[in-house]
Amino acid sequence: MDLTLNQTSMDLRERFFSLLDSLSALRALSQIGLDGISEEELMAKALGELVRHQNVEHCSIFRMEGGLLCCVAGVSMAESHAEITGAAGGIKEIRQGMQFRAGEGIVGIAYATGQLQYCRDCSRNRDFMANPHPGADLPGSLISAPIKVGDQVLGVLNASHPLPEYFESWQQHTLSLFCCCLGRILYNHKLLNDLEFEVDQRTDELRRALQEAETMRNRYEQLSTVDELTGLNNRRYFFTEAEAMLSRALRHDQICSMMLIDVDYFKHINDQWGHLAGDEVLVAIARILKEEVRGGDVVARVGGEEFVVLLPEVGLEGANLMAQRIQERLAQLQTGRDPAGLNLTASIGLTALTQDYDRELSASELLDQLYSQADRAMYDCKHEGRNCRKSYY
Repeated sequence: MDLTLNQTSMDLRERFFSLLDSLSALRALSQIGLDGISEEELMAKALGELVRHQNVEHCSIFRMEGGLLCCVAGVSMAESHAEITGAAGGIKEIRQGMQFRAGEGIVGIAYATGQLQYCRDCSRNRDFMANPHPGADLPGSLISAPIKVGDQVLGVLNASHPLPEYFESWQQHTLSLFCCCLGRILYNHKLLNDLEFEVDQRTDELRRALQEAETMRNRYEQLSTVDELTGLNNRRYFFTEAEAMLSRALRHDQICSMMLIDVDYFKHINDQWGHLAGDEVLVAIARILKEEVRGGDVVARVGGEEFVVLLPEVGLEGANLMAQRIQERLAQLQTGRDPAGLNLTASIGLTALTQDYDRELSASELLDQLYSQADRAMYDCKHEGRNCRKSYY
């Protein structure tokens, strides 16, 4: 009975955390203005919010044009940074070469069936069709989710990541909800801009959409900004508070650094010793982070086993020293009933606000840039064997 209760409690905590992440993306999606923008601009804005709030490496939208599914919008962390710096030249050429028939490839299957498709390992899935364009990367894992209104499929949203087996069940559920809302918004956009619809029908549909968005917004505002499991701040709080902190640093010409911490092989802990042991490890990691950071630092849990720390008035050297202490403490982690052979390690990506930053960028844009740089450095750690620290700026 106790084991059943513990499992139920763990499931509820995971659902709560997933709901917070989901509502962050859905709230941002609901706030996109429909008036005066094209459908392509609307889709680009929606994907931008998804990348920012869900930590998706790359996502795109396919629509049926002339009997073929064509990529009509796409964005990633790297592309977002490239667009800011003006180096996004060859991206659209790659997208134009991506076309599928209904039922062909993971995208085509999602379109034909109207069901979400999860390709856990693209290198081993025979249905996956790689992009033949020179320079196109092979993703590790891929989700193709249909964008629907009722039973009508309007298109397919692709979300990919360099690592196989990356997406968890709550992320699949989030993408399904996101596509459901996006389908309604695209439909409302069509209503708003298509003069063939009667004015009263269009007004009624828009009123319903606004009521749904307001309900979603009110529900989101009632949720806590604290991760229930670890007691750390969550993704929503981090981006709000970090933007304000970065604004103060810019105003007073102060240095600032960021570290992104990802626990290595955390899935093995859950698989080998169970989710309850995994939760205890996460709580212990959070305790270490709370003890290591200073009073003015911002630390948050932004993913299942991913944490971020913003360090005002600290340069890259000071951030690296703190990251080293965190790795040393993780290696000696004690939870009270440790599984044998835990050997916990972490990959830590570091970056800092340099004096030659682009002064035309807003605090929000600079925060996105810093997060993207830390994320890139962290994945460099993953590719180079994990359990190390890398800097990128």
